[in-house]
Order: sequence, then structure tokens, then C-alpha cells
Amino acid sequence: MYEQLKSLAKSILPASILRANEDRLRYLASLRYRGSTYQCNCCGTGLSQFVKLERGDLLCPRCGSLPRTRRLWQILSEELDIRGQRILHFSPPAILNKLVREAGPAAYLTTDYEGEFSADRRYDITAIDEPDGQFDIVVCYHVLEHIPDDRAAMAELRRILKPGGLCLIQTPFREGETYEDPSLTTPAQRLQAYGQADHVREYSVKGLRQRLSEAGFRVAEITYPPNHLHGWRGGEVVLFCEGR
Repeated sequence: MYEQLKSLAKSILPASILRANEDRLRYLASLRYRGSTYQCNCCGTGLSQFVKLERGDLLCPRCGSLPRTRRLWQILSEELDIRGQRILHFSPPAILNKLVREAGPAAYLTTDYEGEFSADRRYDITAIDEPDGQFDIVVCYHVLEHIPDDRAAMAELRRILKPGGLCLIQTPFREGETYEDPSLTTPAQRLQAYGQADHVREYSVKGLRQRLSEAGFRVAEITYPPNHLHGWRGGEVVLFCEGR
């Protein structure tokens, strides 16, 4: 029902009106989900249930956060001290854009190349227009699987990160080995091969770790347990990549 209403709104309302009224529309949509069984740790809303999307993700109807968004906010707010830090965030969800700015970083710069997210810049991740060693923290979630020259992107992420700085990286993962086939160029081919029409590969955890290590990062792999209250399943992997 939620996705049907969203599609209907997109079909009848201009994008500019949707963006301008997104918070009000989400508030109205979330009323039927109010309760106390679950709680979104991003917006604090109590819920009777999360919205189950077609791919199985559990979405917060109030702020639009997905499980990976809520997990990332837990990392940024509870595991790291982001106050006074210089942060670059690729393709930030709206709720994180708001929360991170309010948390008191020294600088918070957002970028989205395709223009799908509200952001300060539109940097090409393979040629980031920033000086060397500019950031303490870089967040690069669900980006690298879209980038044909991912090794160039990894080199740039390392270049702009301060020595000892931290880059948080996540992509969809598969079992076994990383799979990519440069001959697959159409959206239909990529959808069949990778599960999404705009993906160019599907990483394994081991394969992505190896490429990041080759780019010069020290890589730690953390697998998180489930959290029923906040609506995420166990087994989610985040790569903590330290600059050198």
C-alpha cells in the first residue's frame, strides 16, 4: 500500500511539489503505522510496524530510512565521535543529512553525482575536486557498485582522507567471488546479472576488501547483529577503511 501511494503521488504531482512537501506527506503516510512495537532510531517515531518493501527492506514511513540508514546513524552517533570532524558524505539520505549537520561536525559536505539526493556538490567519485587529506570521515554507502572504474574511485577516497581518517564503505554483497562482466552494458542485462539495472558489478566482502587494501587502506570488516526494535536483520557488513 505504501509503495502504491508513493507511485500514485509521483504520477500526479510535480517533483518540485513532492520535494517541497515531503515531510508533510511522510507524516500523513506514517499515521497508520504509529505504535510502540518498533522505533526508528533516526527520527524517534514509534511504530506498529515498518513498511516492508518489495525487496524485503523495512522502511520507516516517517523519515524514509532503510535498515542500512538506521545502522549507519547508530555508527555515526554511538560508535564514532563526529563532533568537530570534517565529513564528506556520498548520496546522503535526507534524514542523515539533517542529523549529521545537527551533531556538530566542523564541516559536513554532501555530494550526489546523479542528482537523486539533495546535496551540496556533484562530485565525480573518480576525480573528486578536493585537496589531499581534506576529510576525517568519508561515508560511501551503496556507491561503488555503480562505478565502472571502481579502483580509481578507491584511490580518490584514500587521497582525500586524512592519514588515520576513516572511510565507511558498504555495498550489496554476494557469496563467493566478486562478479562483474564489462560486456553487460544494457540495463536489462545488468538487472539480470546484478539485481539492479544501474549496477556494474556485485562484490563479495572478500573481493571488496582486497581492492580496498590494494588502494592503500587498512580495512576492518564488522558484521552487525540484528536489532528487532529498530528493524534491521543480522549479518549486515560494514567496512571500516583507515587512511594511511
